[in-house]
Amino acid sequence: MRMLENQGKRKYIPFDSGTTTSFALDNLFHWGEKTIMKTRLLALCGIMLAVSSTSNALPRFSSRMNLPCKSCHVNPSGGGMRNQFGQDFGREQLAVKQWQQEYGLEEFSTKISDFLSYGSDFRFLSFYQTRSNPDASSTSFFPMQMDLYLNLAVSKKISLYLNPAFGPYNRLEAFVVAKVLPVSGYIKAGRFAPPHGLRPDDHTSFTRQATPFRNNTGQQSGVEFGFGPSPFRLMGAVTNGMSGDIDGGLAKAVFGKVEANGSLGPVNLLGGISSYNDASSGEKLNLQEAYGAVTLWQRLTVIGTMERIQGNSPAMSVNSDRNQRNGVGANLKQLALMVEADYLLTDGVDFKLMYDFFDPNTDVKGGSATRYSAGIEFIPVSGVEVRPLLRYTEDTLLRRNITDLHVLFHIYL
Repeated sequence: MRMLENQGKRKYIPFDSGTTTSFALDNLFHWGEKTIMKTRLLALCGIMLAVSSTSNALPRFSSRMNLPCKSCHVNPSGGGMRNQFGQDFGREQLAVKQWQQEYGLEEFSTKISDFLSYGSDFRFLSFYQTRSNPDASSTSFFPMQMDLYLNLAVSKKISLYLNPAFGPYNRLEAFVVAKVLPVSGYIKAGRFAPPHGLRPDDHTSFTRQATPFRNNTGQQSGVEFGFGPSPFRLMGAVTNGMSGDIDGGLAKAVFGKVEANGSLGPVNLLGGISSYNDASSGEKLNLQEAYGAVTLWQRLTVIGTMERIQGNSPAMSVNSDRNQRNGVGANLKQLALMVEADYLLTDGVDFKLMYDFFDPNTDVKGGSATRYSAGIEFIPVSGVEVRPLLRYTEDTLLRRNITDLHVLFHIYL
């Protein structure tokens, strides 16, 4: 995408990146003998709860505009604090245009000086839930995210990024980024979350809930590097893993990712594979993910991701209940799927449908969880997002059905 000036107004024109060569890696996933396919008539249920990388770079925006996540974010692997381009894009492309012109800030900037800038993400959730086995109802308010980002330019190519993450969970991020490697490359050192997989902004999606990166957590101490030979992006990292910020053991966590994007006329394409292997704490955890997205005419986006999970880590889920983990250290082979469709109804309004699937033990027949979601994302003016959502979850292992009604409020800079 390039940004053109026209009578003082910025206009966003997508680059024509040409045809993206599709590729597949045979035997990336070993599915075992179990075939997974169910058909149901339910089409209701909840949208994505957002905890950004978190805040996460939203995959649908990346696909819709045919741009990598780093185009809008200070972090070169995407997510978190928005750069100037990301702020301009949010103000001029995402909100209801008439309301943005009337109520939006015309000359808004998060720059404190030429060397220091800030950003923020605040998410507040109100929810009502009913469940069976046992029958119960609950409702609550929950401050999901209270992030305040600071970015200090040390030189033209080196910066210090800080996010104390005042909200729940230990999500502190502090790292140095040096954009000094060839082919638009960088190296990052400090405490950060390895950018494994697609990273949808629904932290309750099974592709995230069943991994250490649920709740926008998974921050680890280590070194990350990346290269960007267009249209490809290659990233890798070596960290202390889940063992802690200070770990003297030789076993580490290793991460790798390859991603590409391009276009065929009005069709934008995005695809990638990612792997995370952690043996740092004695237990083992291996994640392998393949994902892709297709956007038509910058309006309809379909996203799909498949996560293969293996190991005996206590961080692994054992069913759809996010609080129940693999505390006994059982060796498990698991599968998580997510398919999402987003349609831009009008300026500032997106309609969403999503399907989630989780099999906590593919070696055992039966016992899985499915979730159907639907909802609206509404951005009246830049910096304000409201998401009403409804979702239905069925867990045959727990013999439990859950219905959730959520309203999420998101304030961002």
